[in-house]
Amino acid sequence: MDGRTHVLVVAAALVAMVAGGCAAAQRPDVERVAVEFAAGVPEERCGLLAPAVVAALDAQDGCESGVAQVPAASADVLGTEVWGDDAQVRLPGDTLFLTRTTTGWKVTAAGCRPAGDGPYVCAVEAG
Repeated sequence: MDGRTHVLVVAAALVAMVAGGCAAAQRPDVERVAVEFAAGVPEERCGLLAPAVVAALDAQDGCESGVAQVPAASADVLGTEVWGDDAQVRLPGDTLFLTRTTTGWKVTAAGCRPAGDGPYVCAVEAG
C-alpha cells in the first residue's frame, strides 16, 4: 500500500468512527421518545409526533383518534438504528420511525410492521 492509499484508508476509518459515534450519541434521545410514545396516552402521543403526521391525522378523524389505533407497546427496546436525522426503534409488537427536528426527535410513523420485501406498513404516518 503506498503512502497516499494508506492516508485514504486511515481517513475513511476516522470518518466511520466519528459517524458511528454521532449515531450512538443520539440513541438515548431516540429511544426515550419511542418509549414515551409507546407507553403514552393519545394526547401525550400527539405531542411526540412530527408536525406533518399531526396534520395528516387532523385531516382525518383527529390526532388523538388516529394514535389510539396504535396499541400501547412494551418499553423494551429490541433495536435502534440511527442514520443522520432519521431513526428506527424496534419494540416488541411495534416499530417506530423518527426524525430529528429543531425541537428534538419526533415520531414520523408508528404501528409499523414489515411487509415482506416491501416497505413497512404503518398505522400512523404522514403519507
